[in-house]
Amino acid sequence: MAIDVICPGCHKRFQVSDQFAGKKGPCPACKTMIEIPKLEDVVVIHERERTASGVPAKLDSIRRKSTTAGKAELVLAIGTLIGGLVLTMVGRIQLAEVDPNPAFLIKLLAGGLLGISSSVLGHIVLRGQDDGSVYDRKTILVSSAVGLAYTVAWRLQVLISDVVLVQDGNIILPGVVILAIAFTVISTFLPMFVFEFEFQEGLIHVALFICSLTVYSLILGDIAFIIK
Repeated sequence: MAIDVICPGCHKRFQVSDQFAGKKGPCPACKTMIEIPKLEDVVVIHERERTASGVPAKLDSIRRKSTTAGKAELVLAIGTLIGGLVLTMVGRIQLAEVDPNPAFLIKLLAGGLLGISSSVLGHIVLRGQDDGSVYDRKTILVSSAVGLAYTVAWRLQVLISDVVLVQDGNIILPGVVILAIAFTVISTFLPMFVFEFEFQEGLIHVALFICSLTVYSLILGDIAFIIK
């Protein structure tokens, strides 16, 4: 087997017999002493077998880690979404027949289910498609916890609005809007930290929860459901 050698002096490329492997000798062109590589240091590149037309006989497929949503993720996201819808319909019946406001427990449970479903679905959509993440039980629990944190932030915002921004039964709307924007921006840092999202992705993740609340409040027939 011939060994390819490049002279460090004149950079001329030539071949020597493998019997000179590991030895030193002068370059035939410039006489610079060259150390011939040992046989174990020689890299051998085997050419891929080709067909008569000249194309590779076999193309090795590139393995790609699965990035599709797991069954457990989809079941949890869809299940909590349906559960939130059911509770919203219960709240609508209550609005029509019993009380002008849905019960606190119904609002809290519906918000919690909305938070979980929007967080899990948002994570499925926004996460990197080639980051090699493993979507296991821990990932689902973390996504659910982030959604529940959104619900807590929403109810905290409502509590502050009721205590500070309601005077004589009237809501100070500009203050409520500013408070909602502030809570939205602050909440954006949660998915940025937990999921390592960029700011825009974190904002979209939070916006999915806000959109869910808006849709469900429209189902209730009372858009103020978000702030009451």
